[in-house]
Formats: sequence, C-alpha cells, structure tokens
Amino acid sequence: MTYDRMIAAPPLLARPIAIEDPSNRWLIHPVAERLLAPAIRSGIAPNTVSFIGMGCGVASGAAYAHWRTPGFAVLGLLFMLCWHVADGLDGKLARATGRTSALGRLIDGICDYAVFFAVLIPLALGYANWPQMLALCLTAGVFHAVQSAWYEGEREAWRRRANGVFAPTPRPKTGSILEKPHNWLEEKLGNGLRPIDTALAARPDLLPAYLTNSAPIVRAMAIAGANGRTAGIFIAVSAGAPWAYWVWEIAGVTAFAGLLAFWLRRREATFVAMA
Repeated sequence: MTYDRMIAAPPLLARPIAIEDPSNRWLIHPVAERLLAPAIRSGIAPNTVSFIGMGCGVASGAAYAHWRTPGFAVLGLLFMLCWHVADGLDGKLARATGRTSALGRLIDGICDYAVFFAVLIPLALGYANWPQMLALCLTAGVFHAVQSAWYEGEREAWRRRANGVFAPTPRPKTGSILEKPHNWLEEKLGNGLRPIDTALAARPDLLPAYLTNSAPIVRAMAIAGANGRTAGIFIAVSAGAPWAYWVWEIAGVTAFAGLLAFWLRRREATFVAMA
C-alpha cells in the first residue's frame, strides 16, 4: 500500500493514519470524536479535560491497588481507558476551539506522567518488600520518560516530513523546568535534524517512497506509547506479577525501541544514498 493510499486526509493532519496506533484509530479517538461536539457546547476548557483525565488515572491507581481482589484489575483498565479518551479529547478540543497553547501542552504532558505514577506507585507499595519494588518502579519511570520522549520525537519528525517540512520546528517555551528537559530529549532522541531531512529537501520526489517504507516502523514504535503501557500493566497485574511490567519497561521496551530505531536509520540511509 502506498503512502498516498494510507493517508486519506488533508495536509497538516495531526495524527496521520499511517503511523497511528490501531487502538487509537479504532477505539480511543472515535470515542473522543463523539464527545467533541458536546464538549464544545459545554464550554469546558481543554486543560480541564486534561485534569479530568488525570482524575481517571488516579481512580485507576486506586483500583489497581486492590489488584489481588478479582475484578479490580478490570476496573483499573477501564479507568485507564477513560483517561486515554480524555487525553485524546483535550487536544481535539483545543484545536477545534483555537485554544492551543504551550501551557496546555505542558499540562497535558504532566498529567500523562502523573497518571502512570498514580497507577504504578500503589502497586509497588502493595508488596511486602515495597522499598525494593518502589526502587524498581522509579527506575522504570526514568526509562518511561526517555522512551516516551523518543517515541514522540520520532512521530513528530515523520509527521513534519509528511507535510514537506525538513527541519524541526522549535517547541514553544513555557519557562517550566519540566518543559526544557523533555524538549531536549525529544530533539536529541527523535526530532532533531538528520541526514534524511537534507536528503528529502534536495530530492522531494523521494518523499512518497520514504513515507511508505518508514511508516510501518514508526507505527510499530507505539510499543513505547501510552496505549502499549496500559496494556502491559493490565497483563502483568492480571498474571499476578505487577513487577514484570517494570522489568518489561526497563528491558523489553528498551530492546524493541533500540531495534526499531536501528531499523529506521538503516531505512533512512537507503534514501540518503539515493539523494
């Protein structure tokens, strides 16, 4: 399937179908779309939606804290899905009402990280040897932050190239100490200026082939995205081994991310040579 057939949408599409996580495409975003019109009519602020989503994450953590009791893991998953819907809705609402802002992006990012801490720390504290488990949890949190910045950077780089932009767009500054390191990581790990940008700028005729060949790799990177983590938490908790999720995040996700990054760079090198 060519890029032109995969992307049945106008330019500047925020979430190109070709690299979208299937769970977003078929579940999360359709539900958020259904809620968009009522949200606009209500006048609710996008940042308020972000905080509501964070509340769903906290509720998920409260449910997962009782994971040994049958049914609570499912309840935790359902609250996490509600957070995902809110996380998709806040951005749609901001764009639809012209209320996008650097502060909104920062709040959205903080809420995202807060949700995972709200879910995972209670799991760690539920163990008899909680100091060791908490250390494992927090270590996984560091890996989570790096992996997320890498994933978002790679997605943003692919999206801007799809729109004919072959240089990173500087992120807006909010003055927050949290924003600067995240932006720095995103640039260094995924959305910096790379040889493929120079090559595509010189040979824009190569762009459709590049997008077609790189899209499956970027789509597979969703393993480091929030949806993949939600699934991983539920699977580990349902198996009676929440600790396995942290090991998976530290070792498994890192290994897959490294493999995909290597594969993408090799694919890009082919087009650089052609240019």
